[in-house]
Amino acid sequence: MTGLAAEVAGLAAEVAGLAAEVAGLAAEVAGLVRLARARGASLVNIGHGRSPGAIAAARAFAESWQAYGGAVGAVVSWPATAASWLRQARRLTTPVPDLWVIADDAPGWSAIAPRLLETGLWDPGRTIAFSALAHPGLPTLAGDAATEGLMVTRPDGTPAVYRDDRLLPLPLP
Repeated sequence: MTGLAAEVAGLAAEVAGLAAEVAGLAAEVAGLVRLARARGASLVNIGHGRSPGAIAAARAFAESWQAYGGAVGAVVSWPATAASWLRQARRLTTPVPDLWVIADDAPGWSAIAPRLLETGLWDPGRTIAFSALAHPGLPTLAGDAATEGLMVTRPDGTPAVYRDDRLLPLPLP
């Protein structure tokens, strides 16, 4: 294979990978919108880590949710490391929404979740998240109180919920 042919093949593989990522994100966003609508939500607050994937996921959900006539209250990001995530937790819980939507990975979420619990306003049973939180070790990382009732989508958009330290599948809404 010539240098140019190899470069073209590499670019084609990269484009195929990006197309798969976009399709996966679209399935997750659609799954989260279905969950939010099935829960009767109108106002959602969106929280996300600062990785490019978390930012893109949060933005895609916000756009889709608003296209369906839903309202977005607060959109709050948090760093992977901080002295305290209390400021972000307070911002994410004001105004108190019908539902919270989370886009972050398990380590990032496990850092802010205890601070959300401390507000007394946040409830994991009124929280839905992208598939990065569909992690079997999440209850150990974030704590049982921060995961019990938390609903997530899997990469294909199907829903699951944390119950008794286990991630259990749910029927499609």
